[in-house]
Amino acid sequence: MAATIDDEVHALAQRLWDFHTAPAAHSPPTPGEHDIILALGSHDLRVAEHAAHLWDAGAAPLIVLSGQRGRRTAGAHGHDRWPRPEAEEFAQTARATAGIPSTAMLLETHATNTAENFTHSRALTAAHGIAVTRAIVTAKPYMGQRALATATAHWPEARWTFHCFAGGYTDYPNADTPTEELVHFLVGDTQRLDVYARRRWSSPVDIPDDVWRAYELLVARGFTNHLVDNDTTSHPRPTGRSVP
Repeated sequence: MAATIDDEVHALAQRLWDFHTAPAAHSPPTPGEHDIILALGSHDLRVAEHAAHLWDAGAAPLIVLSGQRGRRTAGAHGHDRWPRPEAEEFAQTARATAGIPSTAMLLETHATNTAENFTHSRALTAAHGIAVTRAIVTAKPYMGQRALATATAHWPEARWTFHCFAGGYTDYPNADTPTEELVHFLVGDTQRLDVYARRRWSSPVDIPDDVWRAYELLVARGFTNHLVDNDTTSHPRPTGRSVP
């Protein structure tokens, strides 16, 4: 079934957006309160711009930019393959945004998924002798729930805060990510919270019944491009999952 956008889809997608962005901090971080800013690589360079603004405001002395290429930046679904790893593209954007010196950035160029963003960055900071007890993670706004769930599973000794660039569901789409693709991403990230927790790739997150119902209705409407294999029969449903 071809996915089409209408008022029902907008309402359902708005519910997913509100859920996924709920963990985002709305007040500016206190200068000097965090050890690092971890920017999760993706196709959205606004994340790198926001990380640069956080650094420029004194949120942390160091930015860790993490990412090789994901499905989108590797050329999936007809998109152009990025010539360089996401971390390198992010670094270029961060420099252009706030003039960040190379000494204030660490580039992690091997991660191909969110779990690896954290495990590889954790190893990289440790190799540089950097103790991380409080940290900011920034990513696409709708990755708030998944970013923190992954952080607590793979870098649990640090206390994490999620920050993202401003704007809501209707503000996020642009020429690079139209509304239809955003809805596919929202559906996929909702599924990942459930599936990845069962696979023990991330910590369990309580998904309210109305959020899960919105997800199911959007899947039925054809928004399935960002779904992953759901063969998790050998894994128990996480206790944090609210079953409809």
